[in-house]
Amino acid sequence: MHNLIRRNYEFWNHERSLKALLIYITIALFVWIPLADYSDEWWSFLISELFFNMIILAGVFSVLTRWRKQLIFISIATLTSLLRIVSFFTHLQWAQMTGYFFAILFLIHLANLVLQHIFKEGPVNFYRIQGSIIVFMVIGIVYAFVYTLLESFHPGSFTITEPSQSYKNLYAQFLYFSFATMTTLGFGDMIPTQSIGKSLVIFQGMIGLLYPVIMIARLVSLELSHSATNKESNK
Repeated sequence: MHNLIRRNYEFWNHERSLKALLIYITIALFVWIPLADYSDEWWSFLISELFFNMIILAGVFSVLTRWRKQLIFISIATLTSLLRIVSFFTHLQWAQMTGYFFAILFLIHLANLVLQHIFKEGPVNFYRIQGSIIVFMVIGIVYAFVYTLLESFHPGSFTITEPSQSYKNLYAQFLYFSFATMTTLGFGDMIPTQSIGKSLVIFQGMIGLLYPVIMIARLVSLELSHSATNKESNK
């Protein structure tokens, strides 16, 4: 048991843990959307909940190495999961929305921690590039939660060509809309109609355009700085 704990710690304390987190997020994104049409089935809910918790727990272990901090985030993950389960079986919208709120808080902090992991001292390798992709995807997921909350509290904030018949399916629609906005595709099947929604969409579009440029510039700067330091130390 001690060796298992030690190996788990060594794995998540290494940059390769970002690869596992990227895999989990990618699978979840491509599973959540197809399962949206079957969200009223208990088995699809369990699958989507499994992947959601995998993202949270992978994020916890990939960027946090102290057990005290891990327990705090695991508690948040458990609370979020319980709220989602309660909302599924009781059809309480407030439980679902509260779960989204806690998920937003966690994912924002997760993105911040991954960024710290990317920009720490050392050579720029493939793991750090994977970390930058993770942050991009997390931003898209956070915006999907924000759009869902906005539409839930202020119905009509968005014009949707094929509106969801259930608030449970609304998040899947906004997950698609979030990444369509962030990649500047803009198919026009979902349009913000109120000022708050328009501002959020504009800001996310700017993130989608500027994030790759700023991230590449920063990574190149880190690599050049690391190479210069190595040359000085080898003289």
